Amino acid sequence: MALLSGFAGVYTEAIIKKRPSRNINVQNFWLYIFGMGFNAIAILVQDFDAVMNKGFFHGYSAITVIMIFNHALSGIAVSMVMKYADNIVKVYSTSVAMLLTAVVSVYLFGFHLSLAFFLGTIVVSVAIYLHSAGKMQR
Repeated sequence: MALLSGFAGVYTEAIIKKRPSRNINVQNFWLYIFGMGFNAIAILVQDFDAVMNKGFFHGYSAITVIMIFNHALSGIAVSMVMKYADNIVKVYSTSVAMLLTAVVSVYLFGFHLSLAFFLGTIVVSVAIYLHSAGKMQR
């Protein structure tokens, strides 16, 4: 999984930066064509009868629609980071977002943080520091 995820991140960055003059929305469209194709195949294979009988949006609630928009906006934000920064910054941004989400979850939902979480926080913090220090020396 790590190999494929890393390859996908680098490949996506290369595709986005290949033509810097191209509009980012056009690049997002072409990148997501693959996602639309795979999702259409999954719907046909797994949920065809349910979609035909009840409709595609059956069971959607307001929170479902909000989450869809949230993920769409997150995808646009990630593509902006990939176009104007690099894949490493995207990974660090995702890590920091997970850390902040966990901390907010403690206060909102009573989530209990584990030792592994604290160790992971230390690793992410050191990695961000080393990455930033390396860029300052250049």
